[in-house]
Amino acid sequence: MSGCRPLTQEETLQCSSAFQGRYHIRDKCLFVLGVLAGFRIKEMLSLRVKDVVVNKRIRNTIQVKRRFMKGKHESRSVYLAPAARSAILEQVKAMVWASPETYLFKAQGDTNKPISYERARMVLIEAMQRVGVVENVGTHTLRKTFANMMYDEFIAMRQRGEHIDPFMELSQALGHKDPKSTTHYITFRDHYRKNAIAELGGMFD
Repeated sequence: MSGCRPLTQEETLQCSSAFQGRYHIRDKCLFVLGVLAGFRIKEMLSLRVKDVVVNKRIRNTIQVKRRFMKGKHESRSVYLAPAARSAILEQVKAMVWASPETYLFKAQGDTNKPISYERARMVLIEAMQRVGVVENVGTHTLRKTFANMMYDEFIAMRQRGEHIDPFMELSQALGHKDPKSTTHYITFRDHYRKNAIAELGGMFD
């Protein structure tokens, strides 16, 4: 996790269109859900059709059960953005509305099991590489991208007069039991330092 960085908005859009092959809908769904819901890869791989569909409609909120969460302390529920629901709908349609117990990110073959973490990592990294995103990225890049976008939104809300603490809101959005864990997700926000260094370098121009 420590070596991963978030994607920029432009990179995120480019990567979302870079998935190829027979299972490109499934793989894109994994990417979009990771970026817009902030679940860890293994948490998403635990999802079954019944977790995201009710009466042939995509749920507005999905929950990952406690036993699949990191640390297994408590479950986590996340509201789905419209784009996330659309990605899930496309995946469910591609699965021809599979049975409720079927894994959402089902592996190839007749056995009902999700793709492996290694397979998920491979398809995500390959998509990033296709659009030239190769530096300091990995599976946790999705969750860090979610954190970066959410933090920006919370800061904007605060600037508009909302009485919120952006850091604490982000901590809750990430499902962190200990807010100290959240600091690892905002250490990459060093653009002010980079801009200052760039200005200093201008003296030699």
